[in-house]
Amino acid sequence: MSGDSSTLSWKVVATCGQSESSDTSQTTVAGDGGPTKIIKVCFTSNSANLGKNFKLVRCHEGMTVRNIISAVLSSGCVGPNIQHSLCYGLLLKHLKSAEVHWLHPNLTVSELQLRYEQQHLEAEWRYDLRIRYIPADFIEKFKEDRTTLLYFYQQVRSDYMQHCASKVSDGMALQLGCLEIRRFYKDMNPNGLEKKSNYELLEKDVGLSLFFPKELTDNMKTKALRKMIQQTFQRYSCLKEEECVVKFFTTLADCYDYIQESFTCQLVQGWSLAVDLVVGPEGIRQRADKNSVVSWSWQTTDLPHP
Repeated sequence: MSGDSSTLSWKVVATCGQSESSDTSQTTVAGDGGPTKIIKVCFTSNSANLGKNFKLVRCHEGMTVRNIISAVLSSGCVGPNIQHSLCYGLLLKHLKSAEVHWLHPNLTVSELQLRYEQQHLEAEWRYDLRIRYIPADFIEKFKEDRTTLLYFYQQVRSDYMQHCASKVSDGMALQLGCLEIRRFYKDMNPNGLEKKSNYELLEKDVGLSLFFPKELTDNMKTKALRKMIQQTFQRYSCLKEEECVVKFFTTLADCYDYIQESFTCQLVQGWSLAVDLVVGPEGIRQRADKNSVVSWSWQTTDLPHP
C-alpha cells in the first residue's frame, strides 16, 4: 500500500459508462455537481496481494468522511452484511513521516483539503479504513457481524506484526502465529502440519514470516523451530476460524492493549502539564505518566456518538 499519485486528484467524472481518461493529472471541472475528487481508500483483507486492497471513491466538495466510509462499505469490497458501520473510521497518514490524523466523520472533502492536504504533496497522503470505535463487549457484538469481526482481526494482527511481535516472548509469538496458521488453513486436517510436505509448503511457498516475527525465525535452529511450531499448533488444531480469532484476541490482550489509544497532550491553565489521554471503549481517561494510575475524565455515556 505504498504512495500513489492517484491517491488524491481532481478528475472529470466519466459519463454513459465510459472509462475515465488515463491522464492522472489534477483537473478541476465545473459542472452541475461541482468538481469531483477521487480519493483512494486502502483497506485490509485476506488477499495475498496487499497492493490491490483499495477502493476509489468519487467525492464532491460537500461530501463528508462518513459518506466516504459508507461508499466503501456499501460497495461490498470489504465484505457482506456489515451491521456495525459506525465502528469504522478513516485515518489519514503521511507516508514520509509519522504524521497521522483521525478524520472526524462530519468533516467535508473541501474542509479536508484546506486543513490537511495542503500541508504535503498529495501523493504523500494515504487514507486507511480502520475500526476506530470499539464496543466494550466487541467480541460478542462483532460475532453478529462476521465481516467486521474479521476486519478488526486483520487490523489488530497487522498492528501486532508491525509494532509488537518483535517484543513478545517466543512462547507468545508461537501461540499467536499458530492461531493464524489454523485460521489461514481452516480446512486442513488437525494433524496436517505433522506431514513433512505440508510443513514445507508452509515454510517455502507461503513463508513463516507471514505468521511469526523475524526475531523468532532467525534466532532458532530450523529443526527446533519446526518442532516448536508443530507442538504449539496441536493446541489449536481443532479450532474453527471464529474460535481462532477469539482466542487470538484474548491471548494478545495479555501483552498488547489493542482497544485503547494514548495521546500525549499539554494541559495549560496557569501552568503547563503534560498528560496522556487514554481513549477506549469505556471513555476518556488521563494519566500524568506511564506508571501512574489512570483517572476518569469522561465516560462513554458523557460523549456524543460519532
